[in-house]
Amino acid sequence: MATVHPNRFPTVAAPISRSIAFLVIVGALLAGCSERAARITGNERLHRGTAGLGTTSTGDTLVDRDTAVPPLATPVRGATLLVGLRGTYEARSLFRTASWVLPDSNDATVGIDSVFFRVEFDSLVAEDLPPGGTRYSLSAAGAAWDTTNVAWPDPPIGTFLGDGPDALAPFTIDLGSGVFPLVRAWARDPSFPGFVLYLDPSQGVQGVRGFRAGTGRIEIVYHHMVGGLSDTTKVVTKLPTDMSVHSPLPPLSGSETALPLGGLFRAETIFRGPVAPPPAGYSINGAKIVAHLDPTVPVFPSDEAVEIKVYRIRNAWTEGVAADSGLGLDTTPLATISAYRVRSAGDSLVVLIPPSVAREWSLNPAINQGVLLRVTDSFLHPEIRLLSRESAKPPVLRISTTTPPPERF
Repeated sequence: MATVHPNRFPTVAAPISRSIAFLVIVGALLAGCSERAARITGNERLHRGTAGLGTTSTGDTLVDRDTAVPPLATPVRGATLLVGLRGTYEARSLFRTASWVLPDSNDATVGIDSVFFRVEFDSLVAEDLPPGGTRYSLSAAGAAWDTTNVAWPDPPIGTFLGDGPDALAPFTIDLGSGVFPLVRAWARDPSFPGFVLYLDPSQGVQGVRGFRAGTGRIEIVYHHMVGGLSDTTKVVTKLPTDMSVHSPLPPLSGSETALPLGGLFRAETIFRGPVAPPPAGYSINGAKIVAHLDPTVPVFPSDEAVEIKVYRIRNAWTEGVAADSGLGLDTTPLATISAYRVRSAGDSLVVLIPPSVAREWSLNPAINQGVLLRVTDSFLHPEIRLLSRESAKPPVLRISTTTPPPERF
């Protein structure tokens, strides 16, 4: 029995000791249960694979259709103008103005010294140029052209005006003073179609040269009397409307063992591979197209890389398709490869396909029309060639699937 002292609470020692012992025993039991639960959960996760989702495996399926196509249009508009020849490729640049600047026609002392066509070089493009310089020709365009719908080989080449070597910057063609009456006629005629700059095939010269868009101009150098003295000056007419147009990619036979991607022709490569429905309970968690490079493709310089955009194709197509215009491409890329480089002859190109798209294709094969690959500003970079399904190392569609998880313990 407890003893009560004045002004003090009663003490109960024995019950408190028993309570502490009980709590220690319960805590030990709970700790043991927690450790056992953790072991069970860990064993179950280990049994079910990574992240407890089952076993993941991959399988390759050969693509059943592939080809290369040219872009919808052969004109090129941008910061670079192209002129030249290489094999079956030919590019010309077009220039035009709606407003001319001429010497004062009321000044009877004006004498025309010369008329020049000038444009700045673009050092980003200088493909296979021969040593010793190349002569480029300028002619009037033989017909009107529009930047929105002109296509090779239009516009035709009209009246020859002159040529000049690419020895010094800026590139210059001296048209002489005798062309000035023509210049005045062009200035009075709002329908004048402008100029064509090209490499004359009769020279037998190969090579492609780049020029900077927005820098084409006609300079008229003249002299006139000022205060009894002859003063030489010039006026400049800018040619702000400019673009390039090039010959299209030659049609493919269907038996090629390598498909072009990018390069001067701006070739686009398309692939389609079947996606079989996975077994019941399995899930598709990844897909990629793996295409091997033609071993003859040159290695990229260490400071060069390309951007490749991947577009989903919505319309049915065959390997005889002539252009990308009828493919029903999505406006937004499915994926982007931001910096691809050819590092060695044994390289491959891997294109990731979102798992959700691969699942759609497996559920409805009719909507699986594959993807198109497009290189951004490809004429600035070497052409890539991918081995086709007719080659010894055909491209494959690699699908990653995961088994259903086993029953929990």
